Amino acid sequence: MSGPRTLRRRGWVILLVTVLTLGLATVVSQAATAATRHSPSGRTVTATQISAHYYRLTGWAFDYDTRSALLVRATVNGHAAGTVRANDRRPAVPAAYGWHGSQHGFALNVRLRYGYNRVCLTAVDRGPGHNNRFYCRTITLNNNPTGRFSAVQQVPGGIKVFGGASDPNSRGPISVDVTANGRPLGRVTANYRTYAGHGFRPSFALAAGRYSICVTAVNVRWGLNSGLGCRSITVDFDPAGAITRLAQTPGGFSVSGWAADPDSGSAISTGIYLDATLLGRTTASRAAAGHGNHGFTATYPAPSGTHRVCVRGYNVRFGADSWVACANIALDYNPRTTVSSIKQTANGLRVTGVATDPDVAGAKLTVQLTLDGAPAGTVLAGGGSGHSFAQSLAAGPGRHTVCAVGVNVSYGTGSPRQACASITLNFDPLGAFERLYRRTSDTPNVRVLGWAIDQGSTASISVRATIDGKPYADKPAAYTRPDVASAHPGWGEAHGFAFTIPADAGEHTVCITALNVGTGKDTSLGCHLIIAVHPKVTSVPQAVLAQGGFGGATVTWQKPANDGGAPPTGYVVTSVPDGVSVNVGGTTTSATVIGLRSKTSYTFRVSARNAAGLSPYATSAAVVTQTAPPPQTSPAPVSTSRYIRNIRGASSTDLAVMRAEGIADATANPSGHGYLVLLDIGGQDHYDGGVVLSATTRFISYADLVSNVKSYIAGYASAQKPSAPVMIAIGTNNDMDVTAAAGAGWADRVVDPIVAYARGFTGITVAGANDIEPGFRGSYTSTRSWLNGYLNATSAPFVFNGSADGCSWTATNRGCNNGWTMAGLYNLAAGAAPTRTINLPQVYNTTMAAQWKYISLTGVNASQPRINFGGALTEWTACDQANSCYSMTGREAWSELWRQLQSSTHLAVGSLPYSTDLRIDR
Repeated sequence: MSGPRTLRRRGWVILLVTVLTLGLATVVSQAATAATRHSPSGRTVTATQISAHYYRLTGWAFDYDTRSALLVRATVNGHAAGTVRANDRRPAVPAAYGWHGSQHGFALNVRLRYGYNRVCLTAVDRGPGHNNRFYCRTITLNNNPTGRFSAVQQVPGGIKVFGGASDPNSRGPISVDVTANGRPLGRVTANYRTYAGHGFRPSFALAAGRYSICVTAVNVRWGLNSGLGCRSITVDFDPAGAITRLAQTPGGFSVSGWAADPDSGSAISTGIYLDATLLGRTTASRAAAGHGNHGFTATYPAPSGTHRVCVRGYNVRFGADSWVACANIALDYNPRTTVSSIKQTANGLRVTGVATDPDVAGAKLTVQLTLDGAPAGTVLAGGGSGHSFAQSLAAGPGRHTVCAVGVNVSYGTGSPRQACASITLNFDPLGAFERLYRRTSDTPNVRVLGWAIDQGSTASISVRATIDGKPYADKPAAYTRPDVASAHPGWGEAHGFAFTIPADAGEHTVCITALNVGTGKDTSLGCHLIIAVHPKVTSVPQAVLAQGGFGGATVTWQKPANDGGAPPTGYVVTSVPDGVSVNVGGTTTSATVIGLRSKTSYTFRVSARNAAGLSPYATSAAVVTQTAPPPQTSPAPVSTSRYIRNIRGASSTDLAVMRAEGIADATANPSGHGYLVLLDIGGQDHYDGGVVLSATTRFISYADLVSNVKSYIAGYASAQKPSAPVMIAIGTNNDMDVTAAAGAGWADRVVDPIVAYARGFTGITVAGANDIEPGFRGSYTSTRSWLNGYLNATSAPFVFNGSADGCSWTATNRGCNNGWTMAGLYNLAAGAAPTRTINLPQVYNTTMAAQWKYISLTGVNASQPRINFGGALTEWTACDQANSCYSMTGREAWSELWRQLQSSTHLAVGSLPYSTDLRIDR
């Protein structure tokens, strides 16, 4: 039994154990947390513009390993922009993160340039862990007002302007200035309810005329005024309108349309004129599609002939009377006749057609016929909607012309136009030798089926049969054939033939001739071959010859001397070694074998196949395939290049995707050609050791990029065909970090590691590449520095895959966009390293090809070598995917670049080896 003291002692022991346990658990927990939190943490709270070019960034940063203030570094577009110590008081930090204290805030001012700015903050690590880039944001700096000049429209006595405008440095309404042909119309306040309360829609008085209306948003605080654009308008207060229908009526015409005065919603009066003579006036007050109740319709008599019909609108308020519309009409009241068909019959021909008189819609019409200019009688064109006629005429063989003319009924002149059609009549027999067969496989006699008619007679005729060139017999073609009667109306059904010819079990050729009756001559219906009852394989093909090429060979032969009772139905050509086979048809005596190795000796075996099987083979003499691709003087096969936008790191998923893409691209590139594949990665963020994928904000480290490209190369190599060498170019651009250090970094940290890896594969070369464009943010000077950095750091080739924005396409040595020159582009595309540079220019249209012709001539005129053009780069597939751009196809671009180069004796080349087309990897 225990007393109170014992119970208290036990209570203290339990309490002490509990405290020690909890304390130990806390220490263990904090140790585990610290072990996983050695890197700094941080947050940016605000990014606030404080002047024309400066933003203030505020936030906090601390390191779990220390209470000391950290350094925070800022970069703008990859360049250092300032450093600050995070030691400002931020009470929220200790509240959220315990014992680290509150002195971890910072405020840092960074200078931005106008346009796109990539602003990033990095907390510098103290102790274990690594630096942490905890903030990146794209800030577009623009202090100028923005807005839209959306429309200008005419109003009574002037114009009305529509749009909206605001200033990023003011929440209140701003002013806009409006001018007409450079003359001020007035300044108004943009405070209308549209555009979130920043709209404008003022009206101004203007006289009639043609104007360019321009709107300028007036700046507030930092920045400059912004032009919102100009729109053209023709101010015309005169009546307007249109003729929407002008049609012939019996003895005259009907005119319909609309007419209105822009200064009045009421109906106006119109005058109808024929050849400048007023016929009458009418009010435009009828319903008209799209024009309210401003339509008119009027009908007037008029003589036949071509006339000018005009409508005059009578003015209301501002403006003057005006001719609102004119149109021509040809009035012809004579009958209209057409010949629909003319066909041969047993005794001549049959003609059909249509005849109508525009003045008598439902009446029957007499049609006069002539045959070869001589009267051939009359026929009635039936009344109603058909107005058709048909007549048979007797005629002999030869060419004949039938003409038809309708006889006028009412307003016509009595001299209507005739319609004519010609036909050549041939009364020779026609028919078909449809089938030659044996009733059973062991019955030697052969059976003949077909049909024959004589085009000059409906009676049955005879056909003459020969077998193996020897006469057999004449047989009647009198068997009932309803299908022949349907296909040849008027000749009847009794024109089929079917008979048996005695024959042995061998191979035979039977020929059929249809025998003419009366005028004409006999007609051959052709020959059929039937194989032997028990055929054997053919003898070997004869005279087999081979000629080696790159990645393939051409093989020719002659047919076997003995077909074994059944002609060849095909041939099989097989290479030795490698066993590459090609199958061709039985009438073919040549084949091209592709997929062969280069610089390798081959022989080729050719066997014939017939109904009995495959013959023994004949073998060609040995030939050696070529070492390298032949000159490319016709459009090169188009390889697939890629905008790489689908990777997120170097995970197993990323690597598998890249390997699959390599396999797909190699599979699509056949033997016998060389290829260039561009992997367009994006802009360098060299400061942070990586790239930002094109058209994205996704950062990929150099190491992860190299892993992905290695996976692509491994996939490509696994599916690469023999004699299909490829250059894989790894591309960046001149739009982000464009310095000598970045160029050297691209060589050292991306290209060279991939070059070393690719040495393990045959037929794969790796190059660096750069999409250099005057329209990107890198200047010519900085881009030249990047190229020098790259060339000095590696011996790998360089592929220039840029554009010539703003350069001339008709002359040499001119300026381009953004201060660039054609001489400068020549230097980057060739001059800096003529033997290491391959130019793969963007050729999306014909102008781009012409630009590169004159850039190359710019160098030639300065006594420099011509540009080494590898081929054309297109983005036909990428544009189709994005549905937002245009590009020629690869074949079109290659052909246009070839044409431009061949047009100059200084630039003409013997080969243009590559064509490649970009697609987007999403």
